[in-house]
Amino acid sequence: MAEDLFRIGHKLVSREKILTALDAILTERASGATQREAAHAADVPRTFVSNLETLGELSSDARVAVIAFPVGNGDELRALAARYGVEFTLAFSQEEREHTGAGGSAELFNRTLDTIAALQDFDTIIVLASDRRIETIRRIIDAELIGICLGASPLVDDQFADLEELEAILAGLRRSRSQESEESGAASSGANGGDTTTGTGLGLPGRRMRRMRQQGRRTLSGVAQLVKEWDRSKK
Repeated sequence: MAEDLFRIGHKLVSREKILTALDAILTERASGATQREAAHAADVPRTFVSNLETLGELSSDARVAVIAFPVGNGDELRALAARYGVEFTLAFSQEEREHTGAGGSAELFNRTLDTIAALQDFDTIIVLASDRRIETIRRIIDAELIGICLGASPLVDDQFADLEELEAILAGLRRSRSQESEESGAASSGANGGDTTTGTGLGLPGRRMRRMRQQGRRTLSGVAQLVKEWDRSKK
């Protein structure tokens, strides 16, 4: 399709060709191929494969939140999230979703702001929603976002979330967090003779505060757009 082609200087670049190549590289690596082997198969430098993995790596120390709507298996989803220690889970059905906006635009605006404020403390947010809602939330939230599309917008009926896919993501985050913790502990012990004390630096809270200030205007704009879309959908 025309929208999948990009004119860059004198080159015509195909998004589909790039995505197909990336998928092949990741499949090779997941199947056990070394970076060099995957790079050779795709005819790219090994460093490209390494940089690709770094670019797509999920934060191993992430605090995770899950948002899902509209879903018909919210109880099961919340139970799964609880088993993996997810600190913030927001899952509601279409009926609950409509009830949320029953108080009018002002109440919806305030509730949305409260939810976004709570999400700023999280590093990875898993969103199960329609394609358009995932992209809207991606623009508002300045965090690592993993989207599981439940269908094309607008969704007016409950969908059933793929709990196996969600569990695979949560398990992967937990496994990555555990492995990096072990590697970090070993490296720190080796470098400091067993002393694992680190410098204070800016610190995670400081980085979060700076991130929140930087995205303030974008967040308000995004929330306003969500409320407008809700008002239009109710008419």
